[in-house]
Amino acid sequence: MTMFHWVELRAFCHATEDEEKVVAALRTILPAGDLKREAVGGHFGNPLVSLAVRTERAPEMRDVWRRILEALGTDEALHALEDRVDEDGVYHLRLDKQAAFQGRIERPSSADVIDLRAKVAAFPRKRETVIGLLRASAEAP
Repeated sequence: MTMFHWVELRAFCHATEDEEKVVAALRTILPAGDLKREAVGGHFGNPLVSLAVRTERAPEMRDVWRRILEALGTDEALHALEDRVDEDGVYHLRLDKQAAFQGRIERPSSADVIDLRAKVAAFPRKRETVIGLLRASAEAP
């Protein structure tokens, strides 16, 4: 059974950052997947690039979830789960972009983050069902 419909990571690359390093940080968490790049303006008109990696392939999605659970631990990955699952059944998690560039998956220590979103495959698609599936998958061997 596939746990997610899709997994997406998104990070912003500021003008002072090397875009390839931000891509490398994303690839620490999701090594495969399609990369999208979009030039956007920052809040104060500064140049900014939005980078996103997305996959809908079951092996890649399972690998991302397994690696997050191993790196953060079940308690941390499921901490405040009710606040991390939206009404559409999407799980949200913020990860440290600098740590990811160094090859580690960690919770953020600053506002410099990678946003992870994962659409949970649940029927019926209710928040309670999604939360139950996430808990069960994290506790399964």
